[in-house]
Amino acid sequence: MPRIKKASRNMTTMKNNRTYGLLHTICKIAFLSCGTNFWFEDMDCPAKLMKIYNAIAPVLEVLVALFIMSHFGAFWTQPNLTEKQSTDRMLLTCVNGLTYLVYVNILYHKREIRELVMTLAVRLNEVCNDGTIEKMMLRRTFRYITALVFICSSAMFSYGLGSGIQALTTNATFTNMIPVWPDVEDRRIIAAAARIVHYIVWLFFLARVIAIYTLILTNTISIAHQFKHLCKYFEDLNDIFEGNGSQEEKERKYENAFKVGIKMHAITQWCTKQIQLTAGMAFNGQVIINVCSLGLLMIQMMSTERTLVAMMQIFLMVLLILIGTGLFLWNAGDITIEASFLPAAMFHSGWHNCTRQSSVRVRKLVTISIAQAQKPVVIKSFGFIELSYQSYVSIVKASYSIFSVIY
Repeated sequence: MPRIKKASRNMTTMKNNRTYGLLHTICKIAFLSCGTNFWFEDMDCPAKLMKIYNAIAPVLEVLVALFIMSHFGAFWTQPNLTEKQSTDRMLLTCVNGLTYLVYVNILYHKREIRELVMTLAVRLNEVCNDGTIEKMMLRRTFRYITALVFICSSAMFSYGLGSGIQALTTNATFTNMIPVWPDVEDRRIIAAAARIVHYIVWLFFLARVIAIYTLILTNTISIAHQFKHLCKYFEDLNDIFEGNGSQEEKERKYENAFKVGIKMHAITQWCTKQIQLTAGMAFNGQVIINVCSLGLLMIQMMSTERTLVAMMQIFLMVLLILIGTGLFLWNAGDITIEASFLPAAMFHSGWHNCTRQSSVRVRKLVTISIAQAQKPVVIKSFGFIELSYQSYVSIVKASYSIFSVIY
């Protein structure tokens, strides 16, 4: 697909398209969290704020990278851990390490994401944009983003709260994660300060992860609903023959409109390939996180003391893993489901109203288009796992199966 040029702000679509506003807001949040502009234009932020943020963004990037490296270094510098601490170290290293790879992969595909956002926000909505379907998309996006932010924040704060309660009620240190330094038994003031800084950096990292995952989810939901727009577009073509004008004019108008729909279908398929390219690492990582983390959490639940705080941490992490994986797999599966309705919409678009030579041309056009639309549109993980509601259940079952075999 050719590179998309910078859009003009005078386009009517931008003025009344709520999808444009949603994607612009998500990209602005991602910019303020990651320091990277995924929007196809410059961010409309105050110049002074931009100057300050551009200065501190590289520092935050280095801190986040050191934070991730600290997880792996702890395997060599922290040998004397309890069973719970050892499991927490393995769990959080797995989750944070893989999500950081997702973050880096998204930054690597920044240009492709800009083109994808431009296409979803402007180009497709110039032709296919039903108000009712757009409202459904906005509501779904809001619900899913709210669930993602709430679960991620709750899981993180539960670790901080649990460590704080343990430090106040026992002789333990405030250790919510196992860093490369200080030692878990180091009770010096500088060690306590280092742990607090480590927790604060974790907040910065979490903000970046939530922003990136939100961007991926929004793009995925938008593509699924774009297939809904296409179905509505083709079904409404039948109304052309109910309007005024001669039969010849109606047939010509129908044929031209159907060709426009074919073009929009091709662009939507391109968007699907782009989400596979740009978010493939996220899909792969989420499957690995689900299988490994649920197994570790079940092992931890069997060996940990059954206190309210300990069980709350495990429960929230299980919810985070299940909902996080579900958000990706459900919405990727929705793309497959919505795309499967398109051939029927093309068939009921009104081609049977055409006559004579127009009927011959249109029937060939519709037949080829339906054959193309019947090809399954599938998002895959690792190149062979088709993401859907069924695969989500299978992956969760696989996590328990691995736990039952190992434990």
